[in-house]
Amino acid sequence: MPERFPNFRSSLARLVAIAAAVSLVGAVACSESFAGGDACPSLCPSKPNAFRDTTIDAITMDTTVSGYPALGLSSAMLLANRPDTLVTRSVFRFDVLPTVYLPNKGSTSESITTVDSVVMVIPLDSTGRLGSGTMTIEAFDVDTTANDSSNVVVRSLFRADRLIGSTVVTPSALADTLRIPLSRDVMNAKIAAATRLRIGLRVKDGAGQLRIISFSSGVGAAYVRFDPNTDTTYSPLTVAPTTSMDLATTDVNLAYTVYSLVDKGSPEADANTLVVGGYPAYRTYFRFSVPKFITDSSTIVRAEVLLTQRPSKFASFSDTIAVLPIVPTSTSAVSDIRRILDLSADGAFAALDSTRLVPKDSGQRALNILALARTWKSLPVDVPRAVAFRIGLEGSQPAEFRFFSSKAASTVRPRLRITFLPRTESAIP
Repeated sequence: MPERFPNFRSSLARLVAIAAAVSLVGAVACSESFAGGDACPSLCPSKPNAFRDTTIDAITMDTTVSGYPALGLSSAMLLANRPDTLVTRSVFRFDVLPTVYLPNKGSTSESITTVDSVVMVIPLDSTGRLGSGTMTIEAFDVDTTANDSSNVVVRSLFRADRLIGSTVVTPSALADTLRIPLSRDVMNAKIAAATRLRIGLRVKDGAGQLRIISFSSGVGAAYVRFDPNTDTTYSPLTVAPTTSMDLATTDVNLAYTVYSLVDKGSPEADANTLVVGGYPAYRTYFRFSVPKFITDSSTIVRAEVLLTQRPSKFASFSDTIAVLPIVPTSTSAVSDIRRILDLSADGAFAALDSTRLVPKDSGQRALNILALARTWKSLPVDVPRAVAFRIGLEGSQPAEFRFFSSKAASTVRPRLRITFLPRTESAIP
C-alpha cells in the first residue's frame, strides 16, 4: 500500500532529532557550575534555597536596671498593704493654699478665717483594687523643715501626733473615687500661717491595695476640697497638687509633687537572674552580636529571644501580664545602661508585639523581636543591636517576671533564635 503522507514521516524524524539535540545541550549547560550563583533559572531550574533555623549564643550583655518609672512620671501608683510582698505609702504636696475667696462667686474677695468640710478626693483606677475585707487608710501631715526629699525623714513623720484624717474602706466595694475627711483645725492653721499642706497616706489595718491616679498630663490627680466659710451657701474651693523646692529643677519638682514610698517591694535580682516588672519596676536589657551573613545577606522571617522563666511569688503572681519590648536607639558612646533605657523608644513604634505571661509559671519563653531584627542591617555601625523589656502598667501594678541570665547554667541561658532565608545572587553565565 503506497504511503499517503510521505512528507509527514520525514518532518517527524527531523523534529525528533532537533528535540534530542536541545535536550543534550540543556543537559550539558545545566551540568556546569557558575560562580555567579543562580545564573540561568529559566534554562537550568534548580531547587530553591531552604529556610535555615538557628539558635545561637548571640547575647553579649544582659542586665537588669531598677527604679522604673522615674519618680513622678507614673500615671498611677499603688497604695498597698500586702504584708507578704508589697507595702507602700503615698505622698501628696499642696504647697500653695488659698488665703482669700470670693463670697458667693462675687467680685470682692475676703480672707479665709475658718474652713469647713475639708476632704481629700483621690481618683482611683477601679481595675487596680484588691481586697474584700476592710482596711483603714490614714492621712498624716508630713510637712517638715528638715530634708523632705529624704525617704527616711518623711517616713518618720507618719506618727500619731501628726494624724490628720482617716477612713475605713473595702477596696473591692469602691468605685472610682476615695474620699478622706481631713482635720479642719489643721487646714485653718495652715491657711492662717500661709504655709503648705503635705499629706502622707498609708494603710494601717487590713490587707489590700488601691491604684491611685497620680497624673495624666497634669489632669486627674488627687485634690483637697473645702468650704472657705462655715456658711454652706458658699461654693467650696479645690486645691491641686503642686510643689516648689529650693534650687530644684522643674523635673525634680514634678517628681516630688505626688510620689510613692516603698516599705517592702520586689526583691533584688541575683547574678543568675533577670527581672522584668515588680514594684518599683525593673527593666532588662540585652545586647546582641549576630553574624553578618544572617543580618546583611539573608531574609529574616523569625527572630525570638529565648528566655527560661523562673517562678515568681511576688504580689500578683497568678495574673496574666504583658511583657513589652523597647528599642534602644543611642550609640555606643552612651555606656550608662540607665541612660540608654531612658533614651529608648517604645517597641510599638517598631511594630514589636507584646507577650503575655504568668509570673508564677516556669519554662522556656519566646519573645518576638522580628521587626527589630530586620532593621539591624540598616543601623549605623555605632548603634548596638539591642532590645529591652518592661512590664505592662509599669509602676502601677506589682507583678514581676524572673528569667535566668547569661551567668546561669548553659542549658537555661538566654539565646537568640533566628529563621532566615539565605539570599540568592544572580549572574549572567
